[in-house]
Amino acid sequence: MKIIYFGSSKFSLIVLENLCRAGFVPALIVSQPDKPKGRGLKSNPTEVSEYAQKTNIALIKPSSLKSGKVINEIAGFAADLFIIADYGKILPKELLSLPKIAPLGVHPSLLPAYRGPAPINWALINGDKETGVSIFKMNEGLDTGDVVLQKKIPINDADNAYTLHAKLAIEGVKVLIEAIPGLKKCICALKPQSEEFSSFAPKLAKEDGKINWGTEAIRIRNLVRATLGWPSAYAYYKNKMIKIIDSEVIFEQPQNKPSIIDRIDKEGIYVSTTRNLLKIKRLKPQGKNEMDAYSFVIGHKVAVGDKFE
Repeated sequence: MKIIYFGSSKFSLIVLENLCRAGFVPALIVSQPDKPKGRGLKSNPTEVSEYAQKTNIALIKPSSLKSGKVINEIAGFAADLFIIADYGKILPKELLSLPKIAPLGVHPSLLPAYRGPAPINWALINGDKETGVSIFKMNEGLDTGDVVLQKKIPINDADNAYTLHAKLAIEGVKVLIEAIPGLKKCICALKPQSEEFSSFAPKLAKEDGKINWGTEAIRIRNLVRATLGWPSAYAYYKNKMIKIIDSEVIFEQPQNKPSIIDRIDKEGIYVSTTRNLLKIKRLKPQGKNEMDAYSFVIGHKVAVGDKFE
């Protein structure tokens, strides 16, 4: 079976690696063009592009999928399947019609819930206890195609953006491999998505990580879990940004108004919210390396009664 794989992100890389381990090695990988990153704005390939180069799989990085030259190049591979996992662009109709069997999307949610680029993050932000993976037949819409197969996955209390991305990518490959034989034999029932139950998961912006202390501790901890990596949950202490890396809800009645430090010990900094305390366990001060909260307390003379802005 000849496969063309479209992907760009870390999630997409995990899907690709596990597909290859299962024997489904693509004939061609399509990824986003190199982009400038870091302080020096050096042009860097996507993680999927790096994998293609390392494994000597044919790779193209077109700036547009609507180019006749690009469409002809992809058509020349006469693919049975397209597999698309967080590629970053919607495929045009001309491409979607090319595979002999189907263009299949791998999406880390139970569609039609959380369509869009950040389903994992928003499931965590909203405190969901369950999510899943969907294999669906791609169309010209944004994650709107008919569903081929789905699997529910629990969200554990210890899960964060990193762990849940990895978990759903690995499970996504298993569900994908399960779906392929039925599609190949044309015995797979496709299920249209219900617009009534659809929701959208937009890309996270820097502002999405800003902590609102005037809410419950559990909601703040969910934000910390969901935004790990980017944009990170953050607040300000003495006019400098502090990114919260790890936290815990302490089920105690706060003794102060929200954002005020209730107490401090070697395990962390305990901050008042509207309900319960948020124990900050690890953090990253502006311009500094990540550290445990007590090291920050010692180095910055943090005191009970101080306030996070």
